[in-house]
Amino acid sequence: MKYKITVEELTKEGNFGEEKLEFETISHDNLFEIVKKLKEHPEFSNTDVTSLGIGLKLFTGVILKEKELPLFKNLLPHFKEFMKGLKSYTK
Repeated sequence: MKYKITVEELTKEGNFGEEKLEFETISHDNLFEIVKKLKEHPEFSNTDVTSLGIGLKLFTGVILKEKELPLFKNLLPHFKEFMKGLKSYTK
């Protein structure tokens, strides 16, 4: 699935600021379903769950794409363990 991600700065008054990030990304997983599953667990607030689900999915995509870089190569075994735990947590 293809997604458009938009991040906009909000001022203290609740208006949109000048800063904005917008990009497209592809994920074989349904991002909405991931967030929905995480929301079934009351330990997280809705804001935390959305940030966690989307952030992890985006991060995972970069790690897998760039897994040969030393930075990610060293992280990969630990990250795989974390993801196994998270997946068992959301079943």
